[in-house]
Amino acid sequence: MIKSTIAAAIAAILTAAAAQAQTTSFNSGSLGAAGNAINGAGVTLDLPGALGVAGDKAVGYSGGANTTLSYNAALNPSVSSPFTVEFWAKPSIDPGDATGPSPVFNRVSSGNRSGWVFFQRSATTGWNFNMYNGTGSTVGFSLTGGAYTVGSWTQVVAVWNGTSPKLYVNGALATSTSSGPGGYNPSSTATLSLGAYDTGSNPFNGSLDEFAFYGSALTPVQIAAHFTTASSVTPGAYSSLVLGDGAVEYLPNTTPVPEPATVSLIAVGLVGAGLLQRRRAARR
Repeated sequence: MIKSTIAAAIAAILTAAAAQAQTTSFNSGSLGAAGNAINGAGVTLDLPGALGVAGDKAVGYSGGANTTLSYNAALNPSVSSPFTVEFWAKPSIDPGDATGPSPVFNRVSSGNRSGWVFFQRSATTGWNFNMYNGTGSTVGFSLTGGAYTVGSWTQVVAVWNGTSPKLYVNGALATSTSSGPGGYNPSSTATLSLGAYDTGSNPFNGSLDEFAFYGSALTPVQIAAHFTTASSVTPGAYSSLVLGDGAVEYLPNTTPVPEPATVSLIAVGLVGAGLLQRRRAARR
C-alpha cells in the first residue's frame, strides 16, 4: 500500500513538472525565475536543438505563435549600457526581402518607438537588426548581413557597446555598418517575444534555440567560442560558456525535473506517514 502511494505521488510530481514545461520556458540566467517566459498556444516543443549534444531541444514557431516575457528592466538597460543578444535560428522558409518575419522582438511599436527587433530577410541578404531612436518609427541603427541556409541552424548575435551596434552571424562579424541616422531609445515597457511580434504579427517560421541576453558587450573571441562550442557533444559545454559570460536571460529549452534529493525526501516523508498511520491503527 505504501509503495503504491509513493509511486503515485512521484508520478504526480513528474507529471506536474512536465505540464508546467509545456507553458513555461525556464530561464537559466542570473535573472532567475523573473526571466521565465510563457509559451503561447501553437508553440511546438521538443524539436531537435541547435547543439551537438544528444537530446538537445528547440522550440518551433509558425502562424504567430510566440514565447513572451513581460517587461524587465534587466533586459532593457540604459542607452549607454552595453548589451548582447544571441540566439540560434533554423528557418523553414525563405521569405524574400519584401516581408519581415521577426524571430526575436523587443520593441514598442506605437508612438515614438523604443527598443530593438530582429528580422529575417532573404537567405542571401541575411539577418536584420534594428534599433529605434524614439522619433516616430525612425530606425536609428539598422544592420543587415549574414547569409543563411533554410533548414540549417544559424547563430545570430547583436552587440551594443553603448554607442554603436555590430551584427555577428555564425561566429564572425557580418557588419558594423548601419543604414540609419543613429540614436537609440531603450524601452521602458517592451515585451520580449520570440517567434513573432508580441501581438503575433510578422511570424517567424522555423525553430529557435539557446536565446540569451547579456548585460555586457561580448567580444569577438567569446562569440566565436560560442559558435564553435555549439557542435560539442560534451553535455554542458555550451551552457557553461553562456553562463560564464554572464547571461542574464538564457532559455536553453530544457525541461526541468525535480531533483532526485527532492523526490527522495518526499518518498521518505510518505513512508514515515504510512508507518505512523499503521502504528496508530495498531494501538486502536
